[in-house]
Amino acid sequence: MRLHNVLFDFDGTLANTLPLTVHAMKKVFKRFDSKTVTTDEVIAMFGPPEEKMISMNLTNQADVAEAVEFYFVIYEKQHDAYVEKNPEIFKLLHLLRERNIKIGLITGKARRSYLISEKKLGFGGKFDSIITGDDVAVPKPDPEGINRTLKKFDAQPEESIYIGDANGDTLAGKAAGIHTAAVQWLEMAQSSEFPAKPDFYWTKVEQFIAMLKEVE
Repeated sequence: MRLHNVLFDFDGTLANTLPLTVHAMKKVFKRFDSKTVTTDEVIAMFGPPEEKMISMNLTNQADVAEAVEFYFVIYEKQHDAYVEKNPEIFKLLHLLRERNIKIGLITGKARRSYLISEKKLGFGGKFDSIITGDDVAVPKPDPEGINRTLKKFDAQPEESIYIGDANGDTLAGKAAGIHTAAVQWLEMAQSSEFPAKPDFYWTKVEQFIAMLKEVE
């Protein structure tokens, strides 16, 4: 399999930002709904960007705008405490760039939170295309973001792969007709199981790097 286009999810795939997202969401619901939500309950809200996660699940709808702003403040202020730059991920991105492979990002997170993480972790300029949850009409597992990226890259499906830590990522990739890989190579992943049956499953970044070197 010769790859010319590698598309990634972000949270739990390229950056261990899921613990921060969960922490900030718990703070939101505690403050504005006086409600304690579990990690699993927060993960069950995933799909749309954070603003919609809050607006769809907050009981006190009058406080949605303030709650959203509070979320982003927590996300930015506590980013350094929760998220570290992963050298293996940047090694992988460098390797893909060396091989002239186009790199796309399709994430469900809001553009605002992505840009915070991009700046904090040094992802600026690493992608040939970025689509956030704010840029699509329907979130994953709908393949809209992947299809738009493939069109931009003028990509052939058999030469493309979507890599993510959620079962919905695999579903989205399959719906777009491309190869799929499920990963659990960071500290926290969104899904513990992948009933959508991805083409590949990796627990270490080196496994993907080894595959890339095999097809040289």
